[in-house]
Amino acid sequence: MVYGNTAGIKKSVLEGLEALAGFYEKDLIIDGGVLDEISRVSRGINREICAYISRGGQVLAVGIGDGAEVAAMRLNLKRSEEKLTGVRCFHTHLNGSSAFSEADLNALHSLRLDMLAAVNASDGAPSDISAAFIRSGGETQIVRYGSYDAIDHAEVFYNIALSEKVFEKPALLKTVKDAERVILVCAAKRNSDEYLAELKSLADTAGLNVVGEIAQIKDAPDKNFCVGSGKIEEIRAAVNAQKADAVIFDNELTGLQLRNIENALNVKAADRAMLILEIFARRAATNEGKLQIELAKLQYALPKLLGQGKALSRIGGGGEGGAATRGAGETKLETDRRHTKRMILELSEKIEKIKRGRDLRRENRVNGRIKTVALVGYTNSGKSTLMNALAKASVLAEDKLFATLDPVTRRIWTDVGKEYLLTDTVGFIDRLPHELIDAFRSTLEEAKYADLLVHVADCSSPSVRRQYDTVLSVLDTLGAGGKPIITAYNKIDLAKDGFDSALSDSAYGKIDTANDGFKPALSDSVRISAKTGEGLNELRAMIKGKLFGE
Repeated sequence: MVYGNTAGIKKSVLEGLEALAGFYEKDLIIDGGVLDEISRVSRGINREICAYISRGGQVLAVGIGDGAEVAAMRLNLKRSEEKLTGVRCFHTHLNGSSAFSEADLNALHSLRLDMLAAVNASDGAPSDISAAFIRSGGETQIVRYGSYDAIDHAEVFYNIALSEKVFEKPALLKTVKDAERVILVCAAKRNSDEYLAELKSLADTAGLNVVGEIAQIKDAPDKNFCVGSGKIEEIRAAVNAQKADAVIFDNELTGLQLRNIENALNVKAADRAMLILEIFARRAATNEGKLQIELAKLQYALPKLLGQGKALSRIGGGGEGGAATRGAGETKLETDRRHTKRMILELSEKIEKIKRGRDLRRENRVNGRIKTVALVGYTNSGKSTLMNALAKASVLAEDKLFATLDPVTRRIWTDVGKEYLLTDTVGFIDRLPHELIDAFRSTLEEAKYADLLVHVADCSSPSVRRQYDTVLSVLDTLGAGGKPIITAYNKIDLAKDGFDSALSDSAYGKIDTANDGFKPALSDSVRISAKTGEGLNELRAMIKGKLFGE
């Protein structure tokens, strides 16, 4: 198909250009015969000619006209806004130079072309070829070649791949997928059973199929593999025997460790924080929640970005006449980093705008003298079940970690004609990635600004002491450590006799501090079962008393 200014051109010439359409060698950026023909015809008719070529090597169309007009032609191609158009463009110049005009480069960016190339066709064989590629921040990389034979076709395709990354959301973390077979690994100073048990709960929540667990007692993580070299061989054997798709470490891994582990095992590697981020990403329902998760993932991934070593050394340069080029070895890593930083800034601005709206609503509640109560606690402690029992809120309550991510607020009237707002918040977890705390700070601050906190603790869990301290630590981080607290020891119907006995005194919760540093409840506490209703009337009375002095 021939576009453009065809007036006055012989039919035989147009038919010759039309005949160029079709498939050519896909490993070549352009077929040499096609380039020779458009250059020859361009000189003969004294008009610039452009060839549009697909990624499969197909000449899709030919355009006739000056460079700006030809490059600006829009082909009827449908592609995602997060990708390039999938078409590269070669066009001839008849002024003795392949230098790009401003209109040429504007067309490259506005059309999102894979590449825009200009070739000097004014004298004999095509020469002085320039290729332009989109780079992040609106920059352009230009590479010049003296002739067609000087083109490194593999390098050009690699530069196109870098251009594609400008429009993609960077997949900087290799995530695990539903039903994938995974092996869990933990390196700890002491018995790791408790850590592996919680990691398995996280894996179950993510829908993964745990096919093995491996632990190592180690005072300090190995800088290269986290575990020792002998243990990495044991993991490799387990991966092969179980046909595992991925390994997940309870430890936080550096970028170097992630790369080394994946190279050694030839499967995906992830750490506990990455798994938590993946769970959050799947469960976020509101626009704000999704923005917060995306921000946290990018912030976590940024310091783990690694360069590709010698693979980068062929990029950049541009030779004589190059414009806006970068140094060799810099482009890919810097492109990823710049793109990630830009997305972090954009997401932060969007979240801040939402936060201002929440702050305004919170201020209105304060001015209206409406009391607020926030349910806080370790993940899967039963906060959502309690929310449903107290407020009939129909909040999703599952026996999974992080069943609730987005805060839910309901109005509750007491039997004395007074009202308060009850908010269910996201659950805490030991070693919660600080990126999540930062991203969800505006949501978690519901606890900071509440008049009263109800700390829901799962007294049936063997890890209740650690979970209790984790919640208090996160509250301190949020600046809510000094708030009035009612501790609701939930799931009393499932609690073992030992813990039930510990709660049997009149204060319901003056726990002995001699065990593992478990702090006593510094405020009123009550044992309840949100599922059966046991103790809920007493909890309601305590909330009313704390808020209204009744």
